Amino acid sequence: MNKKEPSRLNDVLPLIRLHMRSDISGVISEKEKEFLAMKESSPEHLYAELCFCILAANTSAELGIRTQEAVGSKNFLSMEQESLRMLLKDVHYRFYNVRSRFICDNRWIAEELPVLLKSRDTWELREYLVDNLMGIGYKEASHFLRNVGVFDFAILDKHILRMLSDDKEPKKITSPSKYYEYEREILEKSSEFNLKPGILDLYLWFIATGKVIK
Repeated sequence: MNKKEPSRLNDVLPLIRLHMRSDISGVISEKEKEFLAMKESSPEHLYAELCFCILAANTSAELGIRTQEAVGSKNFLSMEQESLRMLLKDVHYRFYNVRSRFICDNRWIAEELPVLLKSRDTWELREYLVDNLMGIGYKEASHFLRNVGVFDFAILDKHILRMLSDDKEPKKITSPSKYYEYEREILEKSSEFNLKPGILDLYLWFIATGKVIK
């Protein structure tokens, strides 16, 4: 397939319909089940997934995964900040200073995560994560929630923003209101396809990159 990123969302709509009838729909269905199962995980594993989303910000999902695996789920909660900082540096993670601090500063939420995921309105929960955690904006909060089985949001990374753009440059998110504005377009398209926004994102990400990961 051609992996060149389409410049407008409407250009990819026929591809989404095509992939919904192809083998890739089964791959995405399995990924959806994986995410739903993650919601029932321990605080330790939920926090490790939150840390993955912090690590993936402004880098790539692949680097986030490699770094998450290098640290190990238990160590996100237990490793001293300096040891974590040095580990991130050793695996050539670029933002080893600030992200190690974010991970350590956010540990207080780990025990709350299972309860929050079951008891909070999902939109209120996203706001809570953004307002109270270091290194978590709307994209990172949406990414985390999708990866733990909450599919209500659009994850506006560079690939998706480029699809929303009228030219070759991706749109810029300069404020929460801009995120909501661009997200609304994805929400409208997800309704047209009868797909949850977080699942539509997997199709869009596959079209942009040729991959289905997390």
